[in-house]
Amino acid sequence: MAILGFSLLAGACQLAWHHNGEFRERIITLKPEQTHAGILISSIKEFLPMPPEVITTTTGPGSFTSIRIQLAAAIGFKIGYQAKLFCPNTLDFLEWASNGAIPVIDSFRGDYFTKIDGIVKCVTTQEIEALKNTGKSFCGDIGWAPENSALYLLKYYLCYPDPENLCNPEPYYVRTPEYKTRANYQG
Repeated sequence: MAILGFSLLAGACQLAWHHNGEFRERIITLKPEQTHAGILISSIKEFLPMPPEVITTTTGPGSFTSIRIQLAAAIGFKIGYQAKLFCPNTLDFLEWASNGAIPVIDSFRGDYFTKIDGIVKCVTTQEIEALKNTGKSFCGDIGWAPENSALYLLKYYLCYPDPENLCNPEPYYVRTPEYKTRANYQG
């Protein structure tokens, strides 16, 4: 089965490919004048050795714009290649990739999106520090992070017990995009 994975991080496009037991990967560092939207599609098309049967990317939380670009591209490739989608949320994916560390994603609004003991919530830097003092391990924007998330997405798909359950390309929100400060958060 031919599987394409991609992920957008600050300043980089991460791509991975799996077919017949072989993996291939590529990380593209954006130049100052480039944007994710400007290079993602052409980079994927150049990277693909054949049409994919499965497209995998994450639904967030994360950068609002990057998540939207990822999901729009995934939907476009799904339609164009008549492929299946595999779209886990980023917190579950990171938790799996790190073997159970607490996933932490910077909200860029003074706090972090996390999943602690199965509960998704926003926490402050002080709360992260308190957790560190208890010996907890972290992954994502704090702690361990995959060098190429797209490669780990392929591996996640290959071992996920029922990948058809994660085919919804809807953004995963911990809070709504118009949120401004933690004081507004009612979580």
